Amino acid sequence: MRTPNVFFAYAPRGIGLRCALAYLGAERDAYGWFLGPRGDATSVSGFFLLEDFYSHRETRYEAVDETHLHSPWSLAEDRRHELARMQETVSREWLFYRDDPRATAELEAYAEAELAAGEVNLRFEQLAKFSTLQPNWTFYSPGFERAVLHFLAKHWPLDYSPEGD
Repeated sequence: MRTPNVFFAYAPRGIGLRCALAYLGAERDAYGWFLGPRGDATSVSGFFLLEDFYSHRETRYEAVDETHLHSPWSLAEDRRHELARMQETVSREWLFYRDDPRATAELEAYAEAELAAGEVNLRFEQLAKFSTLQPNWTFYSPGFERAVLHFLAKHWPLDYSPEGD
């Protein structure tokens, strides 16, 4: 599996995880996965395709709910399988869910540090990698293209915009 570009935003004194984003680039397209809260604080997760993102043509945004990865949409089947593996790997390395059997120790670390935790959270040890200079702590992997994040933020259902981070 290729190494994805990842971005995370975390509000330590607010809702907790604001945004998780992982994507791959191939030829003229960028495609990936996002997770975070909507405006009503419910969590949403989906897969996306930015068709022609790396071309001179107009970029076309398409997204499907996480549960519809293998439903009919424009992304090629081999890329869908690649996204499923990518999401599993990024989730395992970076995230935990409140109902995860290993969550107790993670949530205790959050409570001891007086940091926000929600239904989906960053692994506590990963927070040391974040820039903490803004109210939203952020992590960008090497090679992450902020243009991808800015384009997605205009279209996705997440209640997160990178302005000011």
